[in-house]
Amino acid sequence: MLKLRSEITIEGDKTWRFTAVSECQIVEDISNLTDTCELKLPKKIKWEQAVTENGKPPVKRGDKITVKLGYDNNLQVRFSGYVRSVDAKVPITIKCEDGMFLLKTQSAKPKAFKKASLNDILKYLLDGTGVKYELIDKSLMVGNWRITKPTVAEELQELKEKQMLSSYFRRINDQSVLYVGLAYPADNRKKVKIMYSKNLITEDFEYRDKADIRARVEAQTFNAKHKKTAIEIGDKDGDVIKIRIDGISEAELKKYAQQALDRYKQSGFKGSFETFGQPEIYKCDMIDITASDTNSGVYLVKKNETTFGMSGYRQKIELGQPLSLK
Repeated sequence: MLKLRSEITIEGDKTWRFTAVSECQIVEDISNLTDTCELKLPKKIKWEQAVTENGKPPVKRGDKITVKLGYDNNLQVRFSGYVRSVDAKVPITIKCEDGMFLLKTQSAKPKAFKKASLNDILKYLLDGTGVKYELIDKSLMVGNWRITKPTVAEELQELKEKQMLSSYFRRINDQSVLYVGLAYPADNRKKVKIMYSKNLITEDFEYRDKADIRARVEAQTFNAKHKKTAIEIGDKDGDVIKIRIDGISEAELKKYAQQALDRYKQSGFKGSFETFGQPEIYKCDMIDITASDTNSGVYLVKKNETTFGMSGYRQKIELGQPLSLK
């Protein structure tokens, strides 16, 4: 029988390493800026006599943390980031965030761009931070853009809300890399095969045909003189998708609106499934899945909620964009 194993490393004033954890929950999701990790430590954990004043553990906000999980001798890094908060009540609970933790405290200097590319904006925002980034869409134009938010993370959120540009960190070759663009990158992703009766524990799927999906896009742009152009495409009674891209023509706006509608209206499974802790699955990976009704296809991973502890090692995967149907 496979034995669960974990290794938690915390680097602050000192380096602490634990090979036991009561509970661990890791959530990574391309629709959120920040991936999170919550740890509950064993009640009898020892700190080698190093305890801070008031009896609190010697772990503080901003300490680096790495979480490895696995079976037997096969341990893999499932999370790396920074401590956000520590609850000293037993069991000690440590809440952590990925590299976005640093960008939430990094000031964003105000600036107005004219006909800017996404790369122009990111290069300016991340200057001096040491953060490596990759553009999902290499030549994407944003148009006229004003940086007005107080932090880099808030400005990335503004790009998401107004331009539909996702921002999130991925761990590539042991390094955290910020990805920004229209949802899914094509690099550094693996394919994992999931089959009913083999490694698919539970499933919660709804199969939707493209013809039955109702949606409409409401798109708008403002030019340099603040004149508004708005268009609407799709089904009048459908789910509403809103986009705003300033400084572009009406023809370009229609193109982006159609792309947004096409991404939303795709045949395939919608929902989630649960599988074991290995093979490890990460957001943006590809899932080649065969469900209990024998429907199958290849999908990108939108979200993974990993749990580890007394109840076992599990991954709950939410499917994203379909790549192919069988």
